[in-house]
Amino acid sequence: MAIHIFNTLTRQKEEFRTEEPGKVRMYVCGVTPYAPAHIGHGRSAVAFDVVRRWLTYRGYQVSYVYNFTDVEDKIIAASQEEGIPWKELAERYTESYLSELQALAVLPPTHMPRASEHIEQIIALVQRLVEKGHAYVLEGGDVAFHVPSFPEYGKLSQRDLDQQMVGARVEEDLRKRDPRDFFLWKAAKPGEPSWESPWGRGRPGWHIECSAMSAAYLGEVLDIHGGGSDLIFPHHENEIAQSEACTGKPLARYWMHNGMVQVAAGEAETEAEKMAKSLGNITGLGETIGRVGGAALRYYCVAAHYRSDITFDEKSLEQAAAALERLRIGKQAVDRLAQRAAVKEGAPGLSDLRETAARARADFEEAMDDDFSTPRALAALHGLVGAVNRLAAGAGADFAVSEEGRRALLETGETLSSLAGLLGLNLEARGGAHGLEEDLIQVLIEVRQQARAAGQYGLADAVRERLAELGILLEDRPEGTTWRRG
Repeated sequence: MAIHIFNTLTRQKEEFRTEEPGKVRMYVCGVTPYAPAHIGHGRSAVAFDVVRRWLTYRGYQVSYVYNFTDVEDKIIAASQEEGIPWKELAERYTESYLSELQALAVLPPTHMPRASEHIEQIIALVQRLVEKGHAYVLEGGDVAFHVPSFPEYGKLSQRDLDQQMVGARVEEDLRKRDPRDFFLWKAAKPGEPSWESPWGRGRPGWHIECSAMSAAYLGEVLDIHGGGSDLIFPHHENEIAQSEACTGKPLARYWMHNGMVQVAAGEAETEAEKMAKSLGNITGLGETIGRVGGAALRYYCVAAHYRSDITFDEKSLEQAAAALERLRIGKQAVDRLAQRAAVKEGAPGLSDLRETAARARADFEEAMDDDFSTPRALAALHGLVGAVNRLAAGAGADFAVSEEGRRALLETGETLSSLAGLLGLNLEARGGAHGLEEDLIQVLIEVRQQARAAGQYGLADAVRERLAELGILLEDRPEGTTWRRG
């Protein structure tokens, strides 16, 4: 089945076809590292990590570029407020964010360029736009892009002339030929970072860096350009204008945008607003990972379709942690069955389990090929875990299978692990301090289960009560015991 992607440019799903057969050029706008990252940043990174993983699974060679905007007004303001060099501040928050992405199991991109390291390419692109008549030099050394020179401006956001003035970072300046014109190059001001250019010392504007860096690493035409839906206008609209005015080619074949993480803005459930540093309503990414673990937060991110807005709350995180634990319990259950089952000639071959696993893989692949529908993919995984748990519940002490049945158990465990891995979810033993804690909890759950099986209900209750005192709440379900932090 072919992969279909919802293209923001056309507002419809399209069959995925790359510029060069078998290769994907993918560029995703990263963060502006002027403060700690929030959950919305993590959600976007996870979304495109899943896209990258799936395209690789489908046989594509993916070149993935994820940039950092390390020269920008907010970084300069924050560095001046903290009294440290802008580069030091940007690198501090970049490194902490990269550590958080690692905890979220986000694979390292092919390239992670910084804007400050590509000034030469940025200046060259601005020069070409000036020469082509799409940009002009203002008195004082600023350079602006003239929006009316690009008749297709607005095609991505589908905004009319009036709407283009709403919500954009348009700097009011009487020197501009049109109020919508935006700066490609800003003349140096005292105390700001600056570089030599044909127009005097200055620094890049916000949008030009991505056009320059994407071309430097991936060429003039991208297969996928991604980012948060809040970047559609003006950032991505301006990228299109800059790049396409310069090359005469489409900047990207497919535009992908993830939905926002929202927080409740009022008493009504329908009242929510985007989580953003500028609104002061953020929940720190690092703080959340430290509290619930990267795996649970990643599950929370992939449980919703990447294009959907999601409202952040503690209950949703708890549900994500519990759902991930159900998958892990299912994987452990099939592994234990494979280990303890006696192999006897004439015993069950578990053909039904093998067929269920094959159907789960087919459903998973169909879901992911349909615009990366992770909720449907997870449903396929949980359906397979349900079949495993039903088998485990009926397996007595004398459980026996044929050699074919043993292979079916092993293959089912591999199916669970490999499909979950395509979503970046690890169902195997966890490592590190946080993972050790979770493994110890699981050991105590197993001790409690053994005590109940042996009729030692006092010991089983004591284990449950002691865990509750430590903030670990157990829930007994038909498919097994799950836990969550209370």
